[in-house]
Amino acid sequence: MKYLHDIGEYFLMLKKVFGRMTKTSVLRGLIFKEIDDLIISSLGIVIFISFFIGGVVTIQTALNLNNPLIPKSLIAFTARQSIILEFSPTFIS
Repeated sequence: MKYLHDIGEYFLMLKKVFGRMTKTSVLRGLIFKEIDDLIISSLGIVIFISFFIGGVVTIQTALNLNNPLIPKSLIAFTARQSIILEFSPTFIS
Protein backbone atom coordinates (compact mmCIF):
# COMPACT_ATOMS: atom_id res chain seq x y z
CA MET A 1 0.00 0.00 0.00
CA LYS A 2 2.99 2.30 0.41
CA TYR A 3 3.44 2.46 -3.35
CA LEU A 4 -0.05 3.97 -3.70
CA HIS A 5 0.91 6.62 -1.17
CA ASP A 6 4.14 7.35 -3.09
CA ILE A 7 2.27 7.60 -6.41
CA GLY A 8 -0.20 10.01 -4.80
CA GLU A 9 2.63 12.18 -3.46
CA TYR A 10 4.21 12.18 -6.91
CA PHE A 11 1.02 13.48 -8.53
CA LEU A 12 0.65 16.13 -5.82
CA MET A 13 4.20 17.25 -6.54
CA LEU A 14 3.41 17.45 -10.27
CA LYS A 15 0.37 19.58 -9.46
CA LYS A 16 2.61 22.02 -7.57
CA VAL A 17 5.21 22.07 -10.35
CA PHE A 18 2.72 22.86 -13.10
CA GLY A 19 0.50 25.04 -10.92
CA ARG A 20 0.34 28.81 -10.84
CA MET A 21 3.65 30.49 -11.68
CA THR A 22 5.37 33.15 -9.61
CA LYS A 23 4.69 36.75 -10.61
CA THR A 24 7.04 38.10 -13.25
CA SER A 25 8.35 40.92 -11.08
CA VAL A 26 9.23 38.53 -8.25
CA LEU A 27 10.72 36.01 -10.68
CA ARG A 28 12.92 38.68 -12.28
CA GLY A 29 14.29 39.66 -8.87
CA LEU A 30 15.00 36.04 -8.00
CA ILE A 31 16.81 35.47 -11.31
CA PHE A 32 19.06 38.50 -10.77
CA LYS A 33 19.78 37.36 -7.21
CA GLU A 34 20.83 33.92 -8.49
CA ILE A 35 23.02 35.51 -11.18
CA ASP A 36 24.72 37.61 -8.52
CA ASP A 37 25.21 34.65 -6.18
CA LEU A 38 26.42 32.14 -8.77
CA ILE A 39 28.38 34.26 -11.25
CA ILE A 40 29.51 37.59 -9.86
CA SER A 41 30.31 36.43 -6.32
CA SER A 42 32.45 33.52 -7.51
CA LEU A 43 34.33 35.44 -10.21
CA GLY A 44 37.34 36.14 -7.96
CA ILE A 45 38.00 32.51 -7.08
CA VAL A 46 37.56 31.44 -10.70
CA ILE A 47 40.15 34.00 -11.85
CA PHE A 48 42.53 32.94 -9.07
CA ILE A 49 42.28 29.23 -9.87
CA SER A 50 42.47 29.79 -13.64
CA PHE A 51 45.64 31.85 -13.25
CA PHE A 52 47.44 29.07 -11.41
CA ILE A 53 46.16 26.28 -13.65
CA GLY A 54 47.37 28.23 -16.69
CA GLY A 55 50.76 28.72 -15.09
CA VAL A 56 51.16 25.04 -14.20
CA VAL A 57 50.14 23.86 -17.68
CA THR A 58 52.51 26.35 -19.32
CA ILE A 59 55.46 25.34 -17.11
CA GLN A 60 54.85 21.62 -17.69
CA THR A 61 54.56 22.16 -21.44
CA ALA A 62 57.76 24.20 -21.52
CA LEU A 63 59.65 21.57 -19.52
CA ASN A 64 58.46 18.73 -21.77
CA LEU A 65 59.23 20.62 -24.99
CA ASN A 66 62.79 21.74 -24.26
CA ASN A 67 64.09 21.31 -27.80
CA PRO A 68 65.90 24.49 -28.99
CA LEU A 69 64.28 24.12 -32.43
CA ILE A 70 60.75 24.57 -31.02
CA PRO A 71 59.79 28.26 -30.82
CA LYS A 72 58.34 29.74 -27.62
CA SER A 73 55.13 30.65 -29.44
CA LEU A 74 54.47 26.96 -30.08
CA ILE A 75 54.74 26.27 -26.34
CA ALA A 76 52.23 29.03 -25.63
CA PHE A 77 49.90 27.73 -28.35
CA THR A 78 50.14 24.17 -27.02
CA ALA A 79 49.41 25.29 -23.46
CA ARG A 80 46.41 27.34 -24.64
CA GLN A 81 44.97 24.46 -26.63
CA SER A 82 45.52 22.05 -23.75
CA ILE A 83 43.70 24.31 -21.30
CA ILE A 84 40.81 24.89 -23.69
CA LEU A 85 40.37 21.23 -24.63
CA GLU A 86 40.93 19.64 -21.24
CA PHE A 87 39.60 22.09 -18.67
CA SER A 88 36.78 24.02 -20.35
CA PRO A 89 34.04 21.47 -19.51
CA THR A 90 35.22 21.52 -15.88
CA PHE A 91 35.20 25.30 -15.60
CA ILE A 92 31.87 25.73 -17.35
CA SER A 93 29.95 23.32 -15.20
